[in-house]
Amino acid sequence: MMLSQRLLKPLSRYAFMVAAISIVAAARTACATAFVIDLGNSRHVTSQVTAPFEGLDGTPLLGQAISFDLTWANGNFGRVFTITAPSFAAAITLQTNGSGLVGFLDGTGFLMDGSGDAIPGWGITGSASGDDGSMSLSLFSLVKDQNGTPNDELPRPLDFYGIHYDLTLPVADSSVLVTGGQFGLFSNPGQGFGIGPGVPRDIVPDTGDTFLLVGIGLFGLLGIRNWGSSAD
Repeated sequence: MMLSQRLLKPLSRYAFMVAAISIVAAARTACATAFVIDLGNSRHVTSQVTAPFEGLDGTPLLGQAISFDLTWANGNFGRVFTITAPSFAAAITLQTNGSGLVGFLDGTGFLMDGSGDAIPGWGITGSASGDDGSMSLSLFSLVKDQNGTPNDELPRPLDFYGIHYDLTLPVADSSVLVTGGQFGLFSNPGQGFGIGPGVPRDIVPDTGDTFLLVGIGLFGLLGIRNWGSSAD
């Protein structure tokens, strides 16, 4: 199901949840659980890649806080190019056995360097809840406010080796459990990112191009993003 379809009904509650802004910490949370994600073949530039996430399967929704790191299998890393869209997002979606809206994920996150430490910067998170018992949280690590203002203090190209999330689950009936999930990296077509090794050191815009966000802000970007399972 596309996120745009999910957001039609819970839009007013969603808008309340989307404007979480934080400065990332200098290091990852000490008690974070580690999960390995297979992003597929390296050596490609894409605007979308997804992978199953089953690390929280069986977890009840009791309002508890959960911290975890996602790192990449096979020595892979992500590379943010000069051309990569400021709306670049790292999204975690959890599916439950609940019906209807089960609540919203809350939390923050950050990109990790090769040592597992935070890449300093701002982190904007947006949360959505689906009428199919799913819930998602997206980290927008390349912007510094909810209007989509690019974070020019982050150097590019930028390599990252994982994502850290600090999540708080909603409170639901004790019978509602996480049954599956998906992790994804998303950018705009033509403003992609790399899955290395074996990708270009950098890709820059052609003369006259611009990668400023259009004037819909992150609310609109979240509303129209396609959360399908195919990769470019």
